[in-house]
Amino acid sequence: MSKPREVYLPVHVISCSEKSECPYFEVVEYRGEVEATCVAFCKATGKYLTKSFARKCIASWETCPFKQITDSQ
Repeated sequence: MSKPREVYLPVHVISCSEKSECPYFEVVEYRGEVEATCVAFCKATGKYLTKSFARKCIASWETCPFKQITDSQ
């Protein structure tokens, strides 16, 4: 699956050191116009995660409805 191109840095940028135990969570280096930053990508939904969703994905990944749906398929 190719990743979408839509990244709005003020909403999507996270620390490159962020980690989640979720198998569908991926930290992706995003090369902006000025420098490289990182964003979170959800393989279950095929979308970049906002900062707030990334925090939830890190803290509460076991109860994530997207993970549960993807696991059951």
